[in-house]
This record gives sequence, C-alpha cells and structure tokens, in this order.
Amino acid sequence: MPRFRDHYRQFEAMDPEEVSAELRARREEEKRRALSRVEPLDLTGAGWFEPPHPDAVNAATFALRRALNAYADAAPAREAVAARFGLAPEQVALGHGAGELLRALLPGAGDVHVGWPGWQPLPDLVTAAGGHAVPVPPDAPAGDAATVVLTSPSDTAGAVLPRAAVQTLCEQAEHATVIVDEALAEFADPDGSAVALVGELPNLVVVRSFSKGHALAGLRAGAALGPPELVERLAPSGGLSAPAAAAVAWAVSDRGTELAARRRAAAGTLHEQLADGLEGTPFHAAPAHVPFAWIASDGDEDGPAISARLAARQVFVVPGTLWGDRDHVRAQLRGPAGVERLVSALAA
Repeated sequence: MPRFRDHYRQFEAMDPEEVSAELRARREEEKRRALSRVEPLDLTGAGWFEPPHPDAVNAATFALRRALNAYADAAPAREAVAARFGLAPEQVALGHGAGELLRALLPGAGDVHVGWPGWQPLPDLVTAAGGHAVPVPPDAPAGDAATVVLTSPSDTAGAVLPRAAVQTLCEQAEHATVIVDEALAEFADPDGSAVALVGELPNLVVVRSFSKGHALAGLRAGAALGPPELVERLAPSGGLSAPAAAAVAWAVSDRGTELAARRRAAAGTLHEQLADGLEGTPFHAAPAHVPFAWIASDGDEDGPAISARLAARQVFVVPGTLWGDRDHVRAQLRGPAGVERLVSALAA
C-alpha cells in the first residue's frame, strides 16, 4: 500500500492541466515505442501456415469425447487410407507420425543411402537406429546398400522425384528396401506419387504425413504404404489415439482431399507473389508448390548473409547449411502478408 501512495503523491502538487499534459506525454511515448517495435516473423516451418480445417478438429474432438476411456479402433481410419490410395488395408500401417514410421523402417546396421537434400533429420534417424547414413544424389543407384531413403517433394526446393525414377531404382535394386518419404505430397501432383507403384514393387514403402498439408502435427499421425510383410510390423502396439484416427479418416475423405488441393494451389500462388516481389532484386527462389521457398542471391550474399539480413529485420528462416548448402535459405510462405514482409526484408 505505501507503494501506491508514493505513486499518487507525485500528482498532489500539480494542477489538473499539468497532470493531463504529463499523462498525454506518457501515452505518446508509449505509442512511439509501440510503433518502433517490430514483431518477429518465424518462417522456419515447413508445413502449411494455417490451422487444421474445423471439420478435422471437430472429428478429433468428437472422437475424444466419445472414447476417452476406451482403446481406439484404428481399423476404420486404416481402411479409409487404403481406399483413398487404391490399396488393401493390409498394405497400410498407421503410426505416430511419419518420422516414427521412417525410424521403424530403418535397419540396425549397415549403410543407408539417403537421397540428398532430403528431410533434414534423416541422417540422425539413421544413426539413432544403428545404421550409417550415406548422402547420395536422389537418382543414384543403390549399390550394396540394403536401404535407400528418398524425399519427394524435397525438404529444400520442393523438387519431385519422377515416378519412373523410383520404379527404375526399385527394379535395379531388388535386394534393397526403397523408402520414399512423401510427407509433402499434398503439395505435389497426385498423379506423380510413388503410391501408385506400391502394388507393383515388393521392395517399395511410401510414407505419408498428415502434419504438412493438413497441419495436424500435434496429433502425431502418419501412414506407411507398402507390401504387408514390410509394413505389418510398423503399427504401434496400442494403435493410434481416437482423435488421431478420426482426423486421419477426415483428411483422406473427399473433403480433406479437396482441402489439400486448394492449399497446393494457394502455395503456388504464394510462390508467384514471391517471384513478382523479388523481380529486379538480386534474390530469386526456386519455383514450386510447397509451402516454403528455397532462396538464393545472384550477388555477393551467401546463405548465412541472407539469414543475417533477415534476422536484423526480425524475420527468421532456416539456413541452407543444415543441408550442406551455403548459398540458400529456406523460408516458409505464411500467406500474402508474410510473403510481402519477406520480400520487404530482403529488398531493404
């Protein structure tokens, strides 16, 4: 209480006009500081910037309320995924995210060829499983490696591996298990997915995620698609949670597929906005439909310098050095306003 009395005592010897003038001055100073403060913009993500669709949230919430005290039955979700991709349920395993499924597929020893650049955590996952990660070009032959992991679209420029290249690799390396990480597949042409080869090739597994296109990372749900003898051991012993299974079933429904198509188109529009904004500057980005851009400069600035330039303006991106590339940075495209600010920070 004495504190408050001391605070108000400063006004006792002032007339009302002086008090008002001082309060106005303080308010103007607060406004000036607010105008000079720049909120940080985090562009380090790789998924769609908007939240999940309300229907996906409703499906998960209803499942949680209905079955919180019961073990979930993931069979309907598994069947829905199988139907969406034209597979039998036994060719589908649902797990706790694409990353966990990838790790479960990795061998405990030996060389693992990792198509590079790929999903950035892959080499560490290989090491944690007990193997030895060998970065190779995505179209490199398997050699003696018993496992090959490819990422399509890629985690950097969003490059898509042609389906024919995947088929050729699988046919030439019958001794190897070929894993294609399609976590970003919602942002690629569905007709180019390697999923269409699953029923034809006995050594191919395609891993899909619901974190990137559908923004369901918090539910930790993914799917592995492949021969039953390769995927049957991947499902967690307790299955998926009821909310995750319900959201997965919605994501592969007609409405979920339509949403993914709209987001892919929107990502393409954001890339066009970025290209238009960077025209006339030394910066350029690889054309793509993924929800991020792979940016470099034609001038003297390398990736670390571009990162520093953006960070000085409170815009934070992923340095290409995480993939061994010193020329690029990766920036999430967080809607038209986010792209506009990214362009402004680069051009400043």
